[in-house]
Amino acid sequence: MIHPEELANSFPIHSSPLVEYIRLGLENRALPLTSGQPSLDAMDVDLISRCSARGIAENPRALLYGSNRGLGALRQQVLAWQASLGIAPREATEAHIMMTLGSQYGFHLLCQAMLQGGDPVAFDAPCYPDTWCTLLRHRARLVPIPVDQDGMDLDRLEEHLRTKGPVKMVYTILNHQNPSGCSMSPQRQARLMDLADRYRFLVAVDDPYRLLDLDPVDRNCRAEIPQLGFETGLVVYLGSFSKILSPGIRLGWLMGHPSLVEGLAKLQEMTMISLPAADSALALQFLKEGHMGPQLERVRSFLRVRRQALAEGLSSQGLTFHSPKGGCFLNLPVEGASEVALRLVKDKKVATVPERAFWPNVEGARDSFLRLSYSWCSPEELTEAAERIGETLREMDRA
Repeated sequence: MIHPEELANSFPIHSSPLVEYIRLGLENRALPLTSGQPSLDAMDVDLISRCSARGIAENPRALLYGSNRGLGALRQQVLAWQASLGIAPREATEAHIMMTLGSQYGFHLLCQAMLQGGDPVAFDAPCYPDTWCTLLRHRARLVPIPVDQDGMDLDRLEEHLRTKGPVKMVYTILNHQNPSGCSMSPQRQARLMDLADRYRFLVAVDDPYRLLDLDPVDRNCRAEIPQLGFETGLVVYLGSFSKILSPGIRLGWLMGHPSLVEGLAKLQEMTMISLPAADSALALQFLKEGHMGPQLERVRSFLRVRRQALAEGLSSQGLTFHSPKGGCFLNLPVEGASEVALRLVKDKKVATVPERAFWPNVEGARDSFLRLSYSWCSPEELTEAAERIGETLREMDRA
């Protein structure tokens, strides 16, 4: 008879370091500058509730088992919305899109379909830890590629491809990357697709923060992914409602070549039969009634106020940092960030996440900044957190 411990050790389960820091903050009842989820104040709860009720009333068949690609009317709405923003090509059809249980689940499906043990996968470093934890669970060989202010360092990627051989997939967060805040420039996006075509690897683009520009951005969408990868079929694009509508609506979408989408939809059906009906009906109604535009402005305004409060608070402490142009995170340069994070959460009741949490256990992993989320706390709490951070760093300097 197999002992439970033997069963548990028979497959790799890698927990997210990010979750550990979130849990540490909860245990110490600290101000949470850890999670990037939006506060309830960023949501119109009454409107969302009404859309949920109307969505189910108008689409009662959503309560039954549905398509393995997700509710057809919702796919049409999402595709039209993404095309209007210049993200999806105008010529894309329903064959190019499927709904998923959030973008993280979409990436899991992709890994399950694509990867065999030992397949090399390149990804942003530092990176959202659930990404490389997912890769480890699928027994991929990790190839972390550093990022700078313009996204993934493609010189480093090309050097790896040239000297160490091809990779099966490249994963990148395209805009306002988590945790660095960088966005890949159009020039690098074009070069990445050239490399993908030359070395024949799939580009998995995760883009949950694209619509959270907080400063004006001049986007030439025809020079950007996924437009560049549409004809070649070398791009899978992952989107999500989590940061722009509600993280509790476990719903995202995946766009890619029709043959790949068809295969992933079959895999999704084998895993979960169909997507949650209430979530799909709500999202459909929200889009149909034209609420997404005002909701995006609501979220952006919410984040701008909080980014300003945190930035002004840190500046008043004499601290220097790079102010993000969008997304949910501000990075504060701090050497030995893990030690600072522990001191903050235990002594000052401020929960942060050090850079080291965003690196797998590889040579060259760095620990040079604290990631500070401004998406959850109030402006007053962010100001208070900045004061406590300043106090802690001064105390540590004197010690």
